[in-house]
Amino acid sequence: MPDLVIVAGGSGQHASVVYEAAVLAGHHVAGYATVEPGSPATLLDCPPLGPLDACPVEGMRFVVACGSNTQRRAISDSLAARGAEFAAVIHPAAVVSPSATIAPGAMVLAGAILGPRARIEAGAIVNHAAVVDHDCVVEAFANICPGVRLAGCVQVREDAFVGLSASVIQGLEIGHGAVVGAGAVVIRDVAAGATVVGIPARDVAAP
Repeated sequence: MPDLVIVAGGSGQHASVVYEAAVLAGHHVAGYATVEPGSPATLLDCPPLGPLDACPVEGMRFVVACGSNTQRRAISDSLAARGAEFAAVIHPAAVVSPSATIAPGAMVLAGAILGPRARIEAGAIVNHAAVVDHDCVVEAFANICPGVRLAGCVQVREDAFVGLSASVIQGLEIGHGAVVGAGAVVIRDVAAGATVVGIPARDVAAP
């Protein structure tokens, strides 16, 4: 399996977090590739590689370090079409159950906790100090922001976004592409594509 990792990022803000986590996790980082015009050309002390489109995929694994779920998915799909492989980045300060599973391309950052049988799918982010408790599923390209608390058996569907310090009680589903606002307390399922905010969380489109 290739052991060189390329960090691909846009603004560089999330990419810097992922780059440092990758280094601390023991990955051999080949460099930083930009994903769009106007992206910063450099990233901390990471070797600059220029545009991602110009990077070879053979002998490399990639981590797409963009905070936008839509952008992260699109870039990952483009790389996959070129035959690229992906690396999971798991910060050594994360606490990960031995029965949890983390797919290639996922990111689990410092202070995160993954409980027994938790599953993190491709391209998903579990950010700083987030808790994903037992039997939770965070599907592909979802984003769990810093300080989020997911109780047991929560299902976060693809492309969903759970905002800073939000809490979700056990057994609920956050639908495909749904948005949970920062600090919300979710006590019922959230429909696909819905945005909920507040305590308890309510759909912003509801009368």
